[in-house]
Amino acid sequence: AWTLALALLPGTGRAAAGDAAATTDADTARAQTAMADLGQSLRTALQAKIAQDGAVAAVAFCHERAPLIAAEVATKHGVRVGRTSIKQRSPANAPSDWQREVLDGFAAEIAQGKDAATLSHRSDDGQTLRVAKALKVEAPCLACHGPKDAIAPAVAKAIAAAYPEDLATGFRE
Repeated sequence: AWTLALALLPGTGRAAAGDAAATTDADTARAQTAMADLGQSLRTALQAKIAQDGAVAAVAFCHERAPLIAAEVATKHGVRVGRTSIKQRSPANAPSDWQREVLDGFAAEIAQGKDAATLSHRSDDGQTLRVAKALKVEAPCLACHGPKDAIAPAVAKAIAAAYPEDLATGFRE
């Protein structure tokens, strides 16, 4: 499973102690909205690129535009938001310690038969609210993230050129 992981920065949108519960609920809702916005923005832009120019062009698009889209969503919602995975495409998206722990937990739950689309995480240490949601790998994802022998040679070449340290293949629905 992939996750969209989000962390509110210390002091960002945090209330005084008396309003902590209400603000935590509001911050959690903001985190969920930002994650949904990132997912929808990336999906819409990527689908349009694939429809217009094909999967090979989508690799370059993801390499160049996905970080910018994440930055735009983060600014819009006043949070840090991004994508990570145990098997990430770019070292820049490698999971932090807390994200790795959450991803390992998601993987264990999926191995037990749970639906990735239902998995989420929330923790709050009083300084930083962390929220993550698993993403279900769908058939269109496999054109670039499926088993290596199932990825078209031109797509594999584009991935190798843009992401020489790629680990983000071998996924299945």
